[in-house]
Amino acid sequence: MKEKEQGLVSYDDPISLRPSDLENATEWEDFVGLWMVSKEIDMRNQWFKGDIANRVAVVHGEGSLRQFAMDVQEKGSTVESYRRVARAFPQDMRHLNLSWTHYFLASYTDSYNKGEKKFDTEKRYDWVAKANDSGWSTVRMAQEIKKEQALIDSDNDIFQYYSDYLNKVNNILSHIEKDKLTKVQSQMLLEQILTIHANLTLYFDDVKAVSG
Repeated sequence: MKEKEQGLVSYDDPISLRPSDLENATEWEDFVGLWMVSKEIDMRNQWFKGDIANRVAVVHGEGSLRQFAMDVQEKGSTVESYRRVARAFPQDMRHLNLSWTHYFLASYTDSYNKGEKKFDTEKRYDWVAKANDSGWSTVRMAQEIKKEQALIDSDNDIFQYYSDYLNKVNNILSHIEKDKLTKVQSQMLLEQILTIHANLTLYFDDVKAVSG
């Protein structure tokens, strides 16, 4: 079976979007197709970033990633996260109908042996297979991994990943063009944030109940 038919993420099978693709789109299916291609490009970019980081470390040494992160204006933990996922899942294991975050979570069910430069086990493959077969969201996957106590000394790394993401969100929210929002719209945004906070609180309470 050809790689394209399997849906593998392969750089030898490039995809792109051009302004003319949108200008020529008229049918509903055209727009759906363009959106799906855009999602595929986003996914490939995440994998490619990981492969770049991994290659940098191979060519310039482990200590080079900190400087590399500074030069590309990313947090070191972000670059390391991309690298970990790319290293955990070679190209022939990236074909499942899952988001990059699914793979990120699964990567922490195996520990990486720096001395031997390989993962000690392959539990991560089972987890992405389960997520794919069961149609799990990333939240559900995180719950299942937590329930099975399958995380491997990863708490700080995962915390840093989500912390960095929230910092980006905070940066966006702190630069809202508030003069262009009505009072009602501003209140609606605040209520959305409060709802997110409430949902997150309930989620953490559920996780504590399961693990406790």
